[in-house]
Amino acid sequence: MRFNRNDENYVYGFVGKNIKKYRKMRGLTQDDLAELVNYSPSFIANIESSTHQTFSLGALWRIASALGVGLHELCYDNNKLGSDTNMKSVEYTCEKCGNTLDLPIEIIDVFEFIYAVGKSKELYPTFTCPKCGKKLLPKNNFPAKM
Repeated sequence: MRFNRNDENYVYGFVGKNIKKYRKMRGLTQDDLAELVNYSPSFIANIESSTHQTFSLGALWRIASALGVGLHELCYDNNKLGSDTNMKSVEYTCEKCGNTLDLPIEIIDVFEFIYAVGKSKELYPTFTCPKCGKKLLPKNNFPAKM
């Protein structure tokens, strides 16, 4: 079931997608997550699916805690990127020398997919600075889209 952005139930769709993304990034099954938060596997499955599943703020907090992410990360609306803004890249900044690179969203998407399939524990794709060889970090609101 798809919800219109003007429908109050719209939030359940992107929250469910975010829960699924972070669960997979942690290498957890729906059953694993259900056990960690003491909910039924069908409750977790319904949250992540396109069916409408309501949940309390307390349930969302428990899930975020079990996934090791902040509550705000589960509530981030990734769908706003394509339609409300024209974000085409993510700015990465070197943690050592401050060098910045704008990386196209398409590249980020490919790396996110690879990380998810490989069950990486990284929250976002990481890259190396071409100037000094240190880690590049995404600046501000990283638009994870998995």
